[in-house]
Amino acid sequence: MDKYCLLLCLLLFSSYSHVSAYYPSKNTLVSSVTKNPILPIFTFTLNTNEEYFIHIAGPYLVRSCNDGLPRPIIPCGSSTCALTRRVSPHQCPPTQNAIINGRCACQATAFEPFQRLCNSNQYTYGDFSMSSLNPRSPSLTFNNVKYLCIPKPFLIDFPPGVLGLAGLSPTALATWNQLTPPRLGLEKKFALCLPSDTNKGAIFFGGGPYKLGNTDARSMLTYTQLIKNPRRLNNYFLRLKGIFVNGEKILLAQNAFGFDGKGDGGVTLSTVTPFTTLRSDIYEVFTKAFSKATSDIPRVNSTTPLEFCFKSTEHFQVPQIDMKFADGKIWKVIAANSMKKITDDVACLAFLNGGDAAAQAVVIGMHQMENTLLEFDVGRSAFGFSCSLGLVNASCGDFQTKP
Repeated sequence: MDKYCLLLCLLLFSSYSHVSAYYPSKNTLVSSVTKNPILPIFTFTLNTNEEYFIHIAGPYLVRSCNDGLPRPIIPCGSSTCALTRRVSPHQCPPTQNAIINGRCACQATAFEPFQRLCNSNQYTYGDFSMSSLNPRSPSLTFNNVKYLCIPKPFLIDFPPGVLGLAGLSPTALATWNQLTPPRLGLEKKFALCLPSDTNKGAIFFGGGPYKLGNTDARSMLTYTQLIKNPRRLNNYFLRLKGIFVNGEKILLAQNAFGFDGKGDGGVTLSTVTPFTTLRSDIYEVFTKAFSKATSDIPRVNSTTPLEFCFKSTEHFQVPQIDMKFADGKIWKVIAANSMKKITDDVACLAFLNGGDAAAQAVVIGMHQMENTLLEFDVGRSAFGFSCSLGLVNASCGDFQTKP
């Protein structure tokens, strides 16, 4: 474990650990987050008891509609319908509108990332509610929230109780953007903490405080810049400068993390990718450096899909992995996030080879994001990340999710 990382987290945590448990009333929206045991997804709650899976690259809210009831029409020529075309998933064919009761009704398309299916249906609107940290308004209801109404077969592989998909991309129709109107004093940002086990995590819309015991966990965040890719409007991208293994920078081409002329490449984050995935040229250099730094640890057979597996002992230690951004900020990936425990005596490096033709240079996956507070401050184009909460003897389940 990196002593500097631990010391920094402890200083930040302890300096705020004695603040009063009282916070000014604010309409911060909040929900607990659950790690699903069937599919590699995380879900949170809307409308009291409806579970939606978190997709940070999804352009809009998608809801299962299998009751055959008529729903409000959004006109084909409206600005809202035009927005759906701008952010329609690039994996899918162009969307065609439909005539409903003699009117041209806007249709939109969703991409289901596990079956890799596209499905188009009516884009409509309705009321949605979400819990709030304000004790005077423990639940807030939002009218005219736009969503894509999809028949159940599209979500057939989703676990029981998961009603839809909450797209959290940096776009106007994203779930977080529709549920953070400035009139309620909410900021254009959201934060999430994905649990690493069966404990609960947390998701916040509209800004802090993020109450971790008596601490406002905003004090633990380090910020770097969010950047845009005009060819991939639904993704959040980071300006990564280098990857370090055991304090040594791995040697890559100068533009290894950049975009090419088609908009491919870059470094993004994903809540549908279980493990961080590296394009082949990066993966090969990275794993060579990691293998060299762990040459004294016995190797064991690989476990699909993970290639580098080791014999894990009581005092098992692996080198720290650092991701350094262009502004000098460093995301330190400790063993809990770099390794995946397979059995009591086997652990594997939790990084995958994305192949030569990978769409992105690096996709930071869910395992690397677990038990870490992440804030997507879209209004300021900033991305905040904490150290692993385990370093301060805390977890995502310790966040306050009730007034």
